[in-house]
Amino acid sequence: MKTNTTTSGSKSRLWIAVPAVSFGGIGIELLLASVGFPYAIWAGIAGCVAASCILCYQAYLKPRRDLVSLFTPLFAFLIFVVPNDLDPGVLVQTIFSATIVFLAVRVEKLFNAPKAEEKTMKQILNEYIDRIEPVFAAIDGETGHLIAQSLLTYKFELYGSAAEKMTAALARLDAITPHPGALERALLILRERAGGFAESRVTVNPEHTFTEADYDDLAIRLRPDQIDDPAALDLDNALVLLYAVGIETSPDDEQALEEHQRFIIQILESYKEKLAA
Repeated sequence: MKTNTTTSGSKSRLWIAVPAVSFGGIGIELLLASVGFPYAIWAGIAGCVAASCILCYQAYLKPRRDLVSLFTPLFAFLIFVVPNDLDPGVLVQTIFSATIVFLAVRVEKLFNAPKAEEKTMKQILNEYIDRIEPVFAAIDGETGHLIAQSLLTYKFELYGSAAEKMTAALARLDAITPHPGALERALLILRERAGGFAESRVTVNPEHTFTEADYDDLAIRLRPDQIDDPAALDLDNALVLLYAVGIETSPDDEQALEEHQRFIIQILESYKEKLAA
């Protein structure tokens, strides 16, 4: 999932120096040649080589690197300095200058955008935990322990015991102010599902669901057109929310929850493409 970015590239006008130096050198060469200066060609060559170095530096400054532009000083050296069959005169200099000017514009237009970096699902989970700190800020250790144990016993398929622990946790939530509505609904959603499993039945039309008011406290937030199964989405959000609250409020269960973190990561990964969209 690509959500992080590096800093954007330089906003300078360094690329303008590429045509200025390269074609400027050719212009000086023509001027010197018109007065019969025997080494006039070196002015044009120097301009092309210097401009290629400027292009290389311009490309190096960008967050995304263009390898062709980075190697233009080498091409200039091979064309103009190393003896070869090419005539390093005005025609070759002009073609080379036009090429590196094109590359300079290309680098500025295409390689100046920030480079996307892919976040891991663990990073996304940690950011989610940081984001919902107000949800668990008022949760005491005993309530947090009940929440953590509710999730763990559910994960171990001890559905009857899980439902009992959730009922106990819900009773303690009633005394908390401000009332953590999203957390209460997460427990109700999971308890309803656990109760169904305990009776060997699947809850097809659940009574308890998250509301619009809970949206900011959920890890998996999708557009309506992206939701294929609202009940499954509510269950997954409930599991992630209970994990986040449990691991932050119950130090006694932290290690056990971390051992089952992969379970939560897999839930998030199943929504990776939709979250990226």
